[in-house]
Amino acid sequence: MATKENPGEILHKYGLKVTATRIRVLDVLINSPVALSHSDIIGLIDDPMIDKVTVYRTLNAFTTQGLTHKVANEDRNWLYALYFHNSNQPATSDDHAHFICRQCERIYCMPITSMNPKPDVREIGGFVITSHEHRIHGVCPECH
Repeated sequence: MATKENPGEILHKYGLKVTATRIRVLDVLINSPVALSHSDIIGLIDDPMIDKVTVYRTLNAFTTQGLTHKVANEDRNWLYALYFHNSNQPATSDDHAHFICRQCERIYCMPITSMNPKPDVREIGGFVITSHEHRIHGVCPECH
């Protein structure tokens, strides 16, 4: 998920304090084409000075501010990904899908441009949609 902005500018844009840990975590997420777990991110940072709790809090702050989102993998573990797409514009939960590779189990965020399978539950009454998710299963280019 390449972006032309540096991590410090992105953090500032989302109202987040710029810290060394946040820059490192954001850099890992920017350079990953797939959603990552907390332990994946810790492994990619590979810095004993950055503790697991700080990374967890960083990911929660990113998610709260709308910079990242969480998606559960097939084992129901949380993975984190940026809301950025190739256009460098922030995306929302409504305009992307999650592609889950059946072989390697990586999860990719993909933009949705022409499909809108969100059900209209207003006709039933009493339902309030706060979010929805599109999941697509198949084989990624790495495994194909």
